[in-house]
Amino acid sequence: MACISEQHRLSCAVGGIYTVLAIEKFLPILHTGPGCEVNAAGALTIVNGAQTPITYIDTSLPCTDFCEEDIVFGGNERLRKLVDEALKYFKADLAIIVDGCAAEIVGDDIGEVAESFEDADIPTLHASLPGFKGNNLWGHSQILSAIIDQYLQPSSEKIKGLANVFGIVPYYDTFWETTLERLEELLSRLGLTPNIIYGIGKGKAAIDKIPQAEFNLVIGPWLDLDIAKKLENKFGAPYFHYPVLPTGASETSDFIRAIVEYAGLDKANAESYIAAREKRFFHKLQRLSNTLIGGIMYPKRFVINASAGAAVSIARFLIRDAGLIPHRIYIPEDVPEEHQARIEQLIREPVYDTKDIIDYDIKFTDDGGLCESEIKNEDFSLLHVNIFGTTWDELLAKNKGLPYVAISPPSGDYFVVGKTFFGYDGGLEFIRDLQNDSIRKFLGSGAVANVE
Repeated sequence: MACISEQHRLSCAVGGIYTVLAIEKFLPILHTGPGCEVNAAGALTIVNGAQTPITYIDTSLPCTDFCEEDIVFGGNERLRKLVDEALKYFKADLAIIVDGCAAEIVGDDIGEVAESFEDADIPTLHASLPGFKGNNLWGHSQILSAIIDQYLQPSSEKIKGLANVFGIVPYYDTFWETTLERLEELLSRLGLTPNIIYGIGKGKAAIDKIPQAEFNLVIGPWLDLDIAKKLENKFGAPYFHYPVLPTGASETSDFIRAIVEYAGLDKANAESYIAAREKRFFHKLQRLSNTLIGGIMYPKRFVINASAGAAVSIARFLIRDAGLIPHRIYIPEDVPEEHQARIEQLIREPVYDTKDIIDYDIKFTDDGGLCESEIKNEDFSLLHVNIFGTTWDELLAKNKGLPYVAISPPSGDYFVVGKTFFGYDGGLEFIRDLQNDSIRKFLGSGAVANVE
């Protein structure tokens, strides 16, 4: 019997253009069909925190609107004209030509078109993003690889303390912008100079500094490890991989100590900061749990149906800081097989001294609907669980009357604005969201908890 994959969390490879759009004044030029960008936008912006691009409106990007005539006669010349006009009228610092499935199938050579603009005032690169080769995470990697291979040059200067930051995929990670802002603040507080290429005020200046970094920081289970290795091979800068984007006190403190040890930073300064932040975190967590509607209100067990990064981050936080117990964990992200064992180990690593942690399943799948199909018939009337996932899982949580928090794309139930679950404050934000949804589900009132 054929298996139908439902509730996709990813877009096709053309979604990689959002990595371009996250870099200020970097312009993608599309050699695709008229619907390709719209489909990617639907998955990564409209229903994922209602995000919008940094510099250029995604629905008004230059595009050849690849059509039947181009399939018959080829579209390279139309693309060349489009690029020429785009470089005139868009005030860009760098342009990247990307193609989609149709152009790739008929053999249009976007590399040759890009090379014909090598003398243009605006550097013009190219990246092939056909959907039949991969999803938007693969497309993200293709974009970064194009920048490294076609634009960046080795530098004889290394800036002490300068660290390129990778591992967070813009737009795919619903909270990417605020997470990176908080991460930048933390690394700067510890004595590093973080070089983050995404967001306002970064752009070409940040890209140009990549070869000068002392090392590259990859934060998260598996994304951008290939980019860090490429940078190490080309520019000789090693990389430090911390496989968890920290949420809450325990993981954030571990991360701080690990990066301080690796980079040779001031340990006394770090420990002073950790002590102050942990005191504040646990004080506010205790205030919340001591209320009548505190820790007794949300269930003890949880189900996660989310990206690998979110699953690892939230599961470890809930076990280590909140005292919750996994029920089932689904990772519908198409994670390469070589990373799966490490990701499972990261989730299972934190355990209790008691026997409360029973065996639970961790499933890697490309079927986002597997979670719903497996738990929709479970009876949670006596033993409630929390559900942490995406907008796809919100309806399931409502139907079952279970607390729900959006932790992974697509997250279409709110405007993301300045939200993040990163760090000490991010853990409190998560508990607040969980507590508030628990109150609404179990008490049916408008009451809410406030960690401040």
